[in-house]
Amino acid sequence: MRRIPPSAVEPGHVDFDVLSRLAELITRSAGGQDHLRDTVPILIRRAIDEVIDTPRTGRLSLDEIEKTEKTYIGTKIEILIRDFLGFPKGRLDLEIDGQDVDIKYTSTGSWMIPAEAINQPCILLLSDEATRLCFLGIFVAHDDYLNPGANRDGKKGISVAGLENVMWLLRDLHYPANFWADVAQEDAEYINDMKNTGGTERLRRLFRRVQEIPVSRSVIEGVARQRDYMKRLRKNGGARDPLLKEGIAILSGKYNRDAIAELGLPECSPEQFVSISINSDERREILNRTGYFDYG
Repeated sequence: MRRIPPSAVEPGHVDFDVLSRLAELITRSAGGQDHLRDTVPILIRRAIDEVIDTPRTGRLSLDEIEKTEKTYIGTKIEILIRDFLGFPKGRLDLEIDGQDVDIKYTSTGSWMIPAEAINQPCILLLSDEATRLCFLGIFVAHDDYLNPGANRDGKKGISVAGLENVMWLLRDLHYPANFWADVAQEDAEYINDMKNTGGTERLRRLFRRVQEIPVSRSVIEGVARQRDYMKRLRKNGGARDPLLKEGIAILSGKYNRDAIAELGLPECSPEQFVSISINSDERREILNRTGYFDYG
């Protein structure tokens, strides 16, 4: 990933007033700085995972997608950011308080600015799968901030010196990892092996091999690869009952929050699940007291 220099945008900078106003409007529309900080990393992960598209393709990482598909990530991020902030689409990607604003994404730190966005404000987004860091900044794409040469599409890259003129709203912020990046390749292949396995069996393998790590519904869908994928997880025919017989509990972030907290497991959102071995009387007592065995 390209090195991102410190911002030189401060009072007295030629773009300070317009960028400060945009920063205020963006942050307010996001529901505050904390909500912006919490939500943007999740949207980036979602955009990338939707392009990987495990449920339909069986792919597990960004390395497996076609080169031409990488452009789709920027389009998805643009749509998700516009929806999150609630600004309408204008002549460019957004219209903020009557000002046209473009949204540009890169995974390398080399943003390309189209001719129609030159001299216009831009929202710049960057994510890097290797470091799991993301950035969000705002920038006025003055021509003298850009490299002199354009590519065959007429786009110009932001120069090294030009990057100093970005006002960063989020910088060096960790975003969620690709779930499979932290799973051993042998386990990932075993879990996702489609030969002679059904969705329920693959989910049993998932929660047996990957314990004490939150698993999202999208991962469950990708492993099950069936329309009624959540049915494959529940009681009465799903993965839960046979795993419980093996001494493994699957906890829901929606229904088993108390048990998850008492067991010291990572916090789970309502859309996540986590498995744990019931290998002590203490764990069994916590599950019993918090109503786990009554949860369907």
